[in-house]
Formats: sequence, C-alpha cells, structure tokens
Amino acid sequence: MKCFFLADDHDPATWAMAQDNFHTHTPEHWKIERFFAVSGQNAGEAWHDLLLRVGHPETPFLVATSGRLFGPNSCQTIENSIAHLQQSGGFDLLFADLRLTQAGPMADLFNLRRALLEAGRTRLIDPRTMGFAAPGVSVVHPRAVSALAPLALGAEHFAEVIERALCQPVREGALMGRFIFPFATTLSNGDDSHVPADKAARNAIVGDIYRRMVWRDGGGTPELQSIAEMSKGLSTEAKALAILWAALAD
Repeated sequence: MKCFFLADDHDPATWAMAQDNFHTHTPEHWKIERFFAVSGQNAGEAWHDLLLRVGHPETPFLVATSGRLFGPNSCQTIENSIAHLQQSGGFDLLFADLRLTQAGPMADLFNLRRALLEAGRTRLIDPRTMGFAAPGVSVVHPRAVSALAPLALGAEHFAEVIERALCQPVREGALMGRFIFPFATTLSNGDDSHVPADKAARNAIVGDIYRRMVWRDGGGTPELQSIAEMSKGLSTEAKALAILWAALAD
C-alpha cells in the first residue's frame, strides 16, 4: 500500500515524526512518500500533478495529511475494510478518520464504539448522513483518480485540497465514500491548552479531541486535560446538558 503524505511545508521534524509513526505500525509492503508543492505551485496544482503521476494504479492508495497517526490496529483495519467494500460493490473514497461536526451523531457513535470494540468489529458508515470535514487518512480507489485530479485547482493549502477534492464530492453524492468506525487512524495532539473565541476554530478543536477519543486504539483518559480546558467558560445550561449526555453514554 502506497501512502502519500501531503505537507504544506518542508519541516524535517514533522516528516521524521510521520515516518517514525508510519514505520512503527505498518508492514514492509506499506510505503510512505512525502509530497509537497514545488516552487511556484499552489497545493491544488501539486495535487493535480500527484494524481497525474499516479496515473491508472492497479490498487488503492492512501493520502495522509500532517499530524496523522497510525496505531497497532490501523493497517489491518484499513485492509479489511477495503477488501469488504471491494467485495460488496466497491467504493471511491474510504476515510480512516475524519472530523465530525454535529453533536447528535457524535453521541450516537460514542455508544456504538463501545459495542463494536466489545465485539471486535468495525462498521463502514456513509458520512453524508452527518456533518464531517478534514479526513486525516483517506484511501483513494483507482476508479476515482481521474475525477479527483481537477477538483482542487487553485487551492492554496492541502486542507483546502482535502475539502474540495475529497469531502465535497462525497457530500454531493458525486463519489461514493465511507468512513471506518471506530476510526482506524487519528491525529496528534494540537494546542488544546488555548480555547479560541472563534466558534469555527473552537468547534474544530472539539471535533479533533473527539476524533482522538473514538479511534480504535484510543480512549478518553488521555484527553481529560484538553476537555477540562474546553469546559472553561461554558454556560450552566451547557454543562448541565453535557452531564445528561454523559449519563446516557455511560
């Protein structure tokens, strides 16, 4: 399995951490390659060039963004999910993790994660039924390559590439997408010690804390400090609702 690591910068430390995590948790036949825009290119043009270079692959490949983490169960879970989808009609895009943006589905999936882990299973879910963004590791099927190539032309950063080329076509039903749950991969801890006033930025942090809590190799305990920071400044009503949801989830 080939994995292209999309990098907006040439930071050697970020690349070294990505390689170390990847090689720790993947078999020898999984390969990783860093890909970034060359001088004079924006991220959208680099994406177009990458898919032209990929051409007509015989097997699916991965696209990963900065800060993404693999764990002990990641590779087997991804490979099993690909095999299942190929036997049941195929797919265009498979997300190993993503950011959920609606509280209702997040609560439902929290309970589902427990049941699936106890049974040693995962589920492949259509993300169109819920708000989502920012998949960190995506599997691209060969049949989708030609359609994806031009979708992000003009994008300045790879985050915009992911939104325009991977998320939008799935939301609109132009491409068939599924996500693995519990997530097969996650992302490294960001700066969760500061809770921004901007609602969109705050919601992104909430989504990413949740993403780290519900991946297959994760859990809630490592995120307690970040959650405590997030709770500061919440209204009494919001805290009361959170306690009620927690009681339902436990």
